[in-house]
Amino acid sequence: MRSMTKSVLAMLIVAVVAMGAAEAGCGVKDTHEGTLKAYDQETNTILVTVGGEDGEEVKIALTKDTTVTDGKGEKAEPGALVGTKVKVVSEHAKADSVQQVA
Repeated sequence: MRSMTKSVLAMLIVAVVAMGAAEAGCGVKDTHEGTLKAYDQETNTILVTVGGEDGEEVKIALTKDTTVTDGKGEKAEPGALVGTKVKVVSEHAKADSVQQVA
């Protein structure tokens, strides 16, 4: 009986780890276009309003690998883009890129 319990527990652990690995590397990218409403330097997150002034607000984390560029394609600070239109490509609410658009 104990051996069976250990086997079932081991299978459950393997299944959970496999599901977590599959989710982490799913590769699905989200693209949000809207106005960069705010940048929180303390938490390194941005708030983008998608769908106009009364649209949905999306909170996205910036990472050390996130690229932030202005309308000319040059590197920019996130705070400098507040109030402008941006296109954000992210995966699991972590930005790959933030690009100012015309």
